[in-house]
Amino acid sequence: MSSECQVRDTHRVILVLSGCLSAPTEPEAPLSAAVGGPAPHASVATDTADALAAGAVELPIRWSDVPIVVGAGPSGLAAAMDLGDALVLESADAVGGRARWAGGFLFMVGTEEQASFGSMDTPELAAADWEALTGAPPTDATRTFLAATDGIRDRLAGMGLAFRLDRPEPVTRLLREHAPTGGGPGLIAALVDHLPEGVEVRLSTPVRGLVFVDGVAAGVRTDEGWIGADTVVIASGGFVDRADLVELHTGWADGAWRLGSDYGADGAAIDWAAESGLGTSTLEALGVYRDVIGVPGADGDAMRFDSAMVYPWVWVDSTGTRFVDESATWSVLLSGLANSRPNVWAVTTKESVAAHVADEDIPLLVEGESWRCASDWTALADDIGVDPTALTDTMMGVFSIGARSMADPFGRGPSTFAVADGGTPCAFRPGSIAAKNFGGLAVDADGRVLDAAGGVVPGLWAVGEAAGMGVPGMGGAWGFDGSLSAVLWSGWRTAAAIRAER
Repeated sequence: MSSECQVRDTHRVILVLSGCLSAPTEPEAPLSAAVGGPAPHASVATDTADALAAGAVELPIRWSDVPIVVGAGPSGLAAAMDLGDALVLESADAVGGRARWAGGFLFMVGTEEQASFGSMDTPELAAADWEALTGAPPTDATRTFLAATDGIRDRLAGMGLAFRLDRPEPVTRLLREHAPTGGGPGLIAALVDHLPEGVEVRLSTPVRGLVFVDGVAAGVRTDEGWIGADTVVIASGGFVDRADLVELHTGWADGAWRLGSDYGADGAAIDWAAESGLGTSTLEALGVYRDVIGVPGADGDAMRFDSAMVYPWVWVDSTGTRFVDESATWSVLLSGLANSRPNVWAVTTKESVAAHVADEDIPLLVEGESWRCASDWTALADDIGVDPTALTDTMMGVFSIGARSMADPFGRGPSTFAVADGGTPCAFRPGSIAAKNFGGLAVDADGRVLDAAGGVVPGLWAVGEAAGMGVPGMGGAWGFDGSLSAVLWSGWRTAAAIRAER
């Protein structure tokens, strides 16, 4: 390594800046011995070793005697933790992926925390609810995951994390989403603290592609050259930070929607699948949050109201009837409910919204294609295509909840209703946020990557969002909330399979 290269070693996480992995003029010892001699690693496939020995492919800049894990998000860190020895390559300058900013909720059942609330939840009950929660019935992988969640909880508790239950599901109202100490960043810190000594994490080291020799995974390509290994684990995340892929797999080219991610969602695994003939599955199964997007702002983007504020609107479907707790805009389930109704509107009064937005945004609250206002509720109902009587009755009921502190049948607290009676009736279509991937590379039950024909690709594995939260299809049609538990389960499960195979 160059004497000019800056390196920071913090708990075995090494920051490698550009130029630090310069290719040596001669191959490193294990590989140079392989030229005309034995395989560079005892478990490398024979055809790969023969090809290297015969000089059929360019030699790598180094050979890793341990598995390479591509990505230091929660699934990559979980896999590395249980591999015991691994080289983790991360393109960003920090570990954590999207969990660096996420709340870190974990879907878990049968836990001590649930029992303390008097809940007797079980994997069987969760499986019975699965289609209502995710839009599709549970698979064998789903049931295996659900049975493992109390063990995930116990393992994380042993790493020093505690959990709170403060966010029920919008429909079942059950407390299944466990928030760990410190949220997503706290979870990542615990994973890093428990990495074995044999794990090396190199930051600012993007992987540009995969290397195969005679159909066998043989390493990864970096900006400095390729690094050889007989085992590669793809933990590079999903693709919800890629507008082109989101539009391709959802048909969202029109309408109000936005990308809701940062870090680790750049679609690298899907690009590599196209380049290398790898199989993909259920790419349209995105975790989507239904958002409260109003009118286009001055910069051309949709103005998004703050989801943390009091919600001065209710959602109605094509009948003009309210159907859900609108304060749960964080929920993937809410997205599924909304998407199952073709004509959903957020209904409010202009005065109510104006009381909750910045003064400079009030002029944006004008009538247009996405924001409709009318003189009364009947006229508004006619404009947006819903039943006038039902809409009027719905809004009168909402005003009563707010004014008289009546119980909300959908569980929303009366104090959160700030819709002012007597104002100007308005409505806008809720938008959507692409939040997470429940589809990705096609893998088998242990995480082995499959090719486009369904055959196993030797030496190549995938975990986390890159593998559809573990196994494509296990998360249903639109996915489930608190899915970080599935990401961790995926990493640990695949690491166990790799160790058994090696």
